Amino acid sequence: MKVGLIQVDGKWANIALMKLSAWHKKRGDEVVLVDLSSLKCDRFYGSKIFMGGSGFDLKSELPKDIESQIPDYELYKHSNGTSIGFTSRGCIRDCGFCIVKEKEGGIRETVFDWITSPNVLLLDNNFLASPKWKEKLEYFIRQRLKVCFSQGLDIRLVNEENASLLVQTDYRDNHFRKKRLYFAFDDPKLEQVIIEKVNLLKRHGIKSEEMLFYVLVGYNTTFDEDMYRFKVLNDLGCLPFIMLYNSTRKPLLRKLARWINKRYYKVCSFEEFQTKKAEVRG
Repeated sequence: MKVGLIQVDGKWANIALMKLSAWHKKRGDEVVLVDLSSLKCDRFYGSKIFMGGSGFDLKSELPKDIESQIPDYELYKHSNGTSIGFTSRGCIRDCGFCIVKEKEGGIRETVFDWITSPNVLLLDNNFLASPKWKEKLEYFIRQRLKVCFSQGLDIRLVNEENASLLVQTDYRDNHFRKKRLYFAFDDPKLEQVIIEKVNLLKRHGIKSEEMLFYVLVGYNTTFDEDMYRFKVLNDLGCLPFIMLYNSTRKPLLRKLARWINKRYYKVCSFEEFQTKKAEVRG
C-alpha cells in the first residue's frame, strides 16, 4: 500500500505523522510526505483523506499501537539528528487561552525511548511540573544531550534545586545553535515573579540573554500592559518574543510584534518604527 501523509500547517516536523510513518513502514507500506506548510492559504479542503489533530478535534488521538511508535525521523529531512517527543503530557495550569488542560488533563508521565540522537526537541507542556523533572535533567546531563525546551519552562516553578541542574544542562534553541531557555510572561501580575526567578537563574550562571520569554498579546491585556512587559524583560536583559493570540489582526499589535520579534527595538523606538522615520538596518 502507498500511504500519503499530509502536513497542512506548521514548519516543525509533525510527530503524529512520523509515528504513522513508522507504523506503516513496519508493515511494508510505502510512505510519502505531502508538505503543504509552504502554501500560504487561509483555508484548505481535503477529499477522501483523514484529517486529525487538535485543530480538528481536541479529543482526537492516535491509536495506542501507533502512539507507542518511535517516530520515523527520516520522514523529514530537516529532522535528521534530532529526536522529537514528550517525556510528560498535560499541565497543572488551566490558562484560558490554552487547550492543553482540556485536551490532556493533568501531568502524566510518558516513556522517552524515542530519544535516539544527541539533539532532543522536547514538546512537554510543563516540564518542571513533572514529578520526575530531576531524574530527567540528570539523565540529559549524564548523556550529554543538547536539549531544547521548545514549549517553555514554567518560570513560577524555577527554584534553587532545578536551577542548579538547568545550568548543567546543554539547553539550546530550536535549531540547536545557541544557548537558549524558553519561558512565558503572559500575565502582567507575574512581574515580580519574573524578576525574582530571572535573577535566581542568573545567580546560578544562566545569562539573561539566553532566556527568551513568550509574551502573549491580544488576549486580555491592554497595549500599555504589553509594552510594559516588554520593557521589564528588556531591562532584565532577556529576549521578548510577541505571540499574537489567535493571530490577531489588530494592526498596532502586529506592528509591535514585528518591532520586537525582529529586534528593531535595538535600533529605533516604536514611535520611529511606526512612522518609518528611522532608518532600520537588519
